[in-house]
Amino acid sequence: MTPTAPAPTAPAPTARVEPQVPAALRVAAGWSWRLLIIGAAIYVILMAVGRIRIVVIPVIAGLLISALIRPVALALRRHSVPRLASSFLTVVGFLIIVVGVGVGVGFNAANEFPSLADQVGNGVEQVRDYLQDGPLHLSQKQLDDLTNTITQTLANNRGRLASGVLSGATVAAEVLTGLLLMLFSTFFFVHDGDRIWGWIVTRFPPDSEARVRGAGREAWSTLTGYVRGTMVVALVDAAGLTIGLLVVGVPLVAPLALLTFLGGFIPIVGAAVAGGAAVLVTLVSNGWVPALVILAVAVGVQQVEGHLLQPLVMRRAVRLHPLAIVISLSAGGVLAGIPGAIAAVPFVAVVNRVAGYLARSGKQSAACDG
Repeated sequence: MTPTAPAPTAPAPTARVEPQVPAALRVAAGWSWRLLIIGAAIYVILMAVGRIRIVVIPVIAGLLISALIRPVALALRRHSVPRLASSFLTVVGFLIIVVGVGVGVGFNAANEFPSLADQVGNGVEQVRDYLQDGPLHLSQKQLDDLTNTITQTLANNRGRLASGVLSGATVAAEVLTGLLLMLFSTFFFVHDGDRIWGWIVTRFPPDSEARVRGAGREAWSTLTGYVRGTMVVALVDAAGLTIGLLVVGVPLVAPLALLTFLGGFIPIVGAAVAGGAAVLVTLVSNGWVPALVILAVAVGVQQVEGHLLQPLVMRRAVRLHPLAIVISLSAGGVLAGIPGAIAAVPFVAVVNRVAGYLARSGKQSAACDG
């Protein structure tokens, strides 16, 4: 019996070759359409977030606050306080502190505004005398014309100011809604944050759950480290500037200290704006020399922050290049204003940390399989 000849095998498929197109151009084209798709997806996501920012921003704010205060709830639970009671006490205690600070600053500002108004009036008179007797030698008629021009400009824009008040009422309603949503989000992140994350992890395939849990730990560690480090830096900035303001004798110390503290949560830009406000108030109320002193204090505080506090406190939490921080601040500010600028840096830091963790774990698993 003669053996049958083996059936002819089909030729192996050959890769499509385009000799007219250089290999570098083909690679560049492949990267280009992939990057275009990724860019379009990011754009759609950002536009969707921008449309519902009244919901997204309070939820992100609640997440940042919970990263700060959740250790208090965990400490209470370790002392046999029930989960619900510990979460409630933590959130209510935080709310009392914030409201108390706001009320105290408000009373301080109300008490000092009358004296500040007198100082502003004296400052305006000094500026008027300088314009008349100084190098410019403006005449009385020129000063009167300048004053009338400013008054007329304000009168012509009275309608815009009124419409701004009406739009401000709408903004106030949105702010109130956002505050309520932020409080609810904070409470449930503190109370059920671990359960919420556990539910999210179980939505992934079983062989990916370990990597997802590890990425979540890295993200939470980065977020909590950023919030706590920023809190420490902001407190030091506010304390340093407050000491300078008290020594010089500037009014509105409490509001300026609070502004400096809040400005610490906006890297690079916030401290500069708060310092500028302190210098401006000092210039109006106390004159040039005290304003220069406060300017030196503000610059010194920022130098301490940049060269000592940031490397020591924030190095492990935020490993971002200054250019990445500036770009993320700009993008967050364009999309959602000041809240977007506050949330941009921790968001980019978390993404950077998680991406690094996933890349490392992927290489380790590939090495183990090999």
